[in-house]
Amino acid sequence: MKISHSSHHHELVLKYAICPYYCPGCDQLGFGLSYVCSNDCNFFLHKQCGKPETQIRYPFSDKCVLTFRNGGSGVDSTCDACGKKIKGLHYRCTCTFRKRNLHPNCIGYERTLEPAYGLTMHLQKTAASKCLHCQTKDLSHRVPGWAYVSSCGTYSYHVSCVNEIINTNWKNGFFNGKSDPFLAIKQKFPEDKDRMHHLVVAQKNKKIKKYATAALKIIFNALTHNHLGHVGAAQSFFSR
Repeated sequence: MKISHSSHHHELVLKYAICPYYCPGCDQLGFGLSYVCSNDCNFFLHKQCGKPETQIRYPFSDKCVLTFRNGGSGVDSTCDACGKKIKGLHYRCTCTFRKRNLHPNCIGYERTLEPAYGLTMHLQKTAASKCLHCQTKDLSHRVPGWAYVSSCGTYSYHVSCVNEIINTNWKNGFFNGKSDPFLAIKQKFPEDKDRMHHLVVAQKNKKIKKYATAALKIIFNALTHNHLGHVGAAQSFFSR
């Protein structure tokens, strides 16, 4: 499929990009199936930026309709999906009660991600648990960020973190443009899963140690008839 685009003087062909790139349409990271210059000018454009739909529905609400824009009031706002700033082409919600903004490429995220055999993560509006990569649940206090979430809710990956992992692996030469970009997640998932497990165990051990210390203080103060210390230790124990 070939298209002409105002951002470039040659025809663009839909095919796999051989490397990560920054799309001149929305100024965001791109990879995989994209519009590429037919004359090998090293020009790349997101598929969604090259041939956008005029209007789309917000993936997590049937009532919310977004209109494609090239500039306007949505610029410098925050993308509802990835939490990054809108710099060019974007979709903006027509609702009056809330203004959602999305990069065109964020509309094209895969609906599922399989980081390990038998484990499927589904694209959701928010993370159900701390992201395995950045160790936070929300991208910021204003934007939770879309995330891939396992059916059990134990594992989550922000879509922005997935992009970051893929970009890092691609820069390090782990795979070329025709390889599955999500292979990077499959390679990293065991490490992230183990790290999360160790953090959970460490937090539980820390709580157990605090409870044990407080309980020993209560026992000691009771044996020594230190009533003031006994009350203080009891308050400390039940406030944890």
